[in-house]
Amino acid sequence: MLDRCLHTLAMLDPLPKEVIVVVGDEFQGEPPRQANGLPVEVIHRSTGPFDFSRAVNCGVLASRGDLVLMLNDDIEAETTGWLGKMAAHLDDPSIGAVGAALLYPDRSIQHIGMEFDGAHPIHSFRGCQLSEAAAEGGAARDVIGVTGACLLARRRDLLAVGGMSLEFPASYGDVDLCLRLIRCGLRVVVEPAAILIHHESASREPVIESWEWERFVARWGEPPYRGPLPANSESDRNYDLVMTAEQVDGEDRDQLRHELLNLRDRAFGAEARNQFLTNRVAHQDEQIAELEHRVAERDTRIEEWKNRVAERDTRIAERDARIAERDLRMAEKDASADEKDIRIAELEAENLRLHEDLARPSIIRLARRLVPGSGRHERA
Repeated sequence: MLDRCLHTLAMLDPLPKEVIVVVGDEFQGEPPRQANGLPVEVIHRSTGPFDFSRAVNCGVLASRGDLVLMLNDDIEAETTGWLGKMAAHLDDPSIGAVGAALLYPDRSIQHIGMEFDGAHPIHSFRGCQLSEAAAEGGAARDVIGVTGACLLARRRDLLAVGGMSLEFPASYGDVDLCLRLIRCGLRVVVEPAAILIHHESASREPVIESWEWERFVARWGEPPYRGPLPANSESDRNYDLVMTAEQVDGEDRDQLRHELLNLRDRAFGAEARNQFLTNRVAHQDEQIAELEHRVAERDTRIEEWKNRVAERDTRIAERDARIAERDLRMAEKDASADEKDIRIAELEAENLRLHEDLARPSIIRLARRLVPGSGRHERA
């Protein structure tokens, strides 16, 4: 794979000024010192397990050019103009990192920029065809990150933000680096016209440990910080200063340079964490204010409901009073009707007695006597 990758670099015109090959304990064979006229420098990162971030930092610190290309050994190119297309973007001082379009050997997309899916950084259009990505816009575009498998940046920008973070030896280191560049006010773009073949994870198993994700969230939050922060907007720091350790002589020089990178990375990590916590507190304050507003609205509605209930109770009481008054009048009417019925019954009884009395023979004879001429008629 390394030979194939070096052949890819040897196809470039002009040739790179320097090629630094960083190897670890896992490297098998003798690394080449020269390949097709390329000036190859071999560096051993350190003993121990695989550490991609430390390997990149070793290469960046050893480099002397203005622009630095991170390139995995499982990358190969089919054309020669891809690096020039990427480098052209760095003529723009607002751009801090450039990525390429990486294809699987079957020509499907492995990488053409990163985006967030919720809180997780993912490769956009992964598994799709280039034509599908081109339908969304074939020009270079801003992204939240590009893969460290092929990343071009200015050396001074990489040093300024602390290089690759040792907090992420295998996963999330590239997107973490891009987020730090974005935090400094720089843009990250992907150039879809720079096309390379990526034999992804050909040399090691792609495993993302849970602690790596926990570290990423602890630094950038969930979802991660996305907005740009202009360089030096928070203080008077000048990240363009040269690394003091480059002026140190002796065996400790390289160690001091790594420590400086690590300190800068930790400073940015602390800032990012502080920004996340500040944003989280502000968000919680907004939530509290919203809850207080909702409570106030609820209390207002409750007060309105109480007033409406009181009004309803008043209306009910007034209605009950009217009903009671009506019932009283009806009771009085019923009592009056009962008295009338009793009086009528008494009158009817008295009238019946009178009729009975009038019907008695003695009364009839008396009436006849009292009526003049009634006796003659009777005799006749």
